[in-house]
Amino acid sequence: MMHPFALAGLLMLPADTIPVPDAYRAALLNDTRSRSGAPGGSYWQQRVAYDIRTRLIPEENRVTGSEAIVYQNQSPDTLREIVLNLAQNVFAPGSPRNRTAPITGGFDVTRIVVQGRAVPLQRAAGSVGTVLSVPLTTPLLPRASAVVEIDWGFLVPEGTFRMGREASEVFYLAQWYPQVATYDDLRGWVRDPYLGDGEFYLDYGDFTVEVTVPGGWLVSASGVLENADEVLTADAVSRMRSLERGRVTHIVTRRDRDEGRATAPAGTDGTLTWRFAAHNVRDFAWGASSRYVWDGTVAEYPADDGTTARSAIYTFYRPDKPNWGRSAEFARHAIETHSSWYPYPYPQMTVNEGVIGGGMEYPMITIIGGGRTPLALYGVISHELAHMWWPMVAGSDERSHAWMDEGLASFAEDLATPLLFPEEDAGLSTMDRYLRVAGTDRETESMRPADLYGPFGNRGIASYQKPATVFRALRAILGPAVFDGALRAYLRRWAFKHPTPLDLFWTFEDVSGRDLDWYFQPWMYTTRVLDQGIGQVTQGDGAVTVVVEDRGEIPMPVIVEVRTDTGARSRAMADVREWRSGAMAIRLEVSGAVTEVVLDPERRFPDVNRADNRWSPDAR
Repeated sequence: MMHPFALAGLLMLPADTIPVPDAYRAALLNDTRSRSGAPGGSYWQQRVAYDIRTRLIPEENRVTGSEAIVYQNQSPDTLREIVLNLAQNVFAPGSPRNRTAPITGGFDVTRIVVQGRAVPLQRAAGSVGTVLSVPLTTPLLPRASAVVEIDWGFLVPEGTFRMGREASEVFYLAQWYPQVATYDDLRGWVRDPYLGDGEFYLDYGDFTVEVTVPGGWLVSASGVLENADEVLTADAVSRMRSLERGRVTHIVTRRDRDEGRATAPAGTDGTLTWRFAAHNVRDFAWGASSRYVWDGTVAEYPADDGTTARSAIYTFYRPDKPNWGRSAEFARHAIETHSSWYPYPYPQMTVNEGVIGGGMEYPMITIIGGGRTPLALYGVISHELAHMWWPMVAGSDERSHAWMDEGLASFAEDLATPLLFPEEDAGLSTMDRYLRVAGTDRETESMRPADLYGPFGNRGIASYQKPATVFRALRAILGPAVFDGALRAYLRRWAFKHPTPLDLFWTFEDVSGRDLDWYFQPWMYTTRVLDQGIGQVTQGDGAVTVVVEDRGEIPMPVIVEVRTDTGARSRAMADVREWRSGAMAIRLEVSGAVTEVVLDPERRFPDVNRADNRWSPDAR
């Protein structure tokens, strides 16, 4: 039901079919959000800095660490607690989860100090789950900072989702350090537990990280390696510093590895410490292996100031994995292609092979499992690297709205794939996966928290395939220029901030100048379906009239093409407002006798029954 509403008589919004949560209405009044979809004039965001020292002990499958966190309260609120995310506790006994997981014990926290005062360890040890609230003895005032120190360790799980190890050969460390939870203008402290399906929502900050591993082990990470001269051979350093866009350089080769020259000589204790720095990122991950080789190249793309920006591209992989020799080429192509939306903002991008069957992204680094065909490898690299924009630039809440990052990454992947594999219509393949379950009991709406999608297949449709299809169809409705302009505006408005679905929807309305509630509400909030069909075709006086019937539950524009025996084709696109009582008549001028009428010939729209989308005289 359409309903106009007002906020305290101060702010009138137009009639909306999209629900506006109470917290968002309050944000409009507080001027942290705006009806245009842009951040409000009073928008604020917290800031955090991490200084972490960690050690990998492969023979024990164990990681230990010590960190100091500086938390800056940029909000107008006085905070009386610090909330910590302990995501590794999803592997602890008794911890709630919605995926199967090995039990490793989770975090072993040995020290917590907040504002100079020790937190009783039984408080951390007694926490069941992944969220720990620590009361502050001195309230944290606006514009003030608090320091949190934590020492910890954990056993690295084997063969699990998003992080872990393969035997003791390849390690990928994510969800590996205690983090301060997000505190935002809509919810305050975000205390959603990590259950396994839903991903992450974190504030932006800076990281300095030291990783100690045995000599001969290569380390990849979010951020820039600051001490290459200390951990690599002179040959590897020279290769790393002479990367070129037009070729792939083997920074550490298989021969280097097999002859013990993958790294500089280890110290007296047999280890090397790699030092990384990352600025303005929402997380940090790293990987390590004694079996990797290391390739590199350079991505180049236009910067906002008109110059050419450059980022190093690194890939780490075991050389026996099929087609990974092309991984640096694929990563370069993906970064350059996706940069058309917003220039890639970081100095490097790393792709790691191993550990998991699919892929999982973190700022400046992703892990991708196994050997693949060239097309499959490119597809998953392109998807994971699209996440550097969604959600690493536009920092949405992945746990509440998984489709905001997965759907947009899938959409961008589908646009990029045919540029390297012209025979592949990736968007059509994605749409067909959605259509297999569209409108059935197996489907759940996209606007549902990721942990509540149900079985994992539902999560895939609701957060990947369906929203990618919805954006593909909207691009056909608005036209590529308007659609692409709106998506670019969304990224620029919300770069390194925390957008919600309304910010995305309203940005599209603002940039396009069109009311799009009729579109977003049924597609994103329901499981209704589109079904258009040709009802009647009448020809006469050099024209043809096509009656199109709406046989589904979502009204959409109509694209109709008429073909004649002269070989001519006439096309029209009717606006969604032209529907009258479930049908519309479209008149096109034609020459010759009509031989065929087709609805949506390029299949831009996800029609659940295409059997009635084609008409010919012989089929009457």
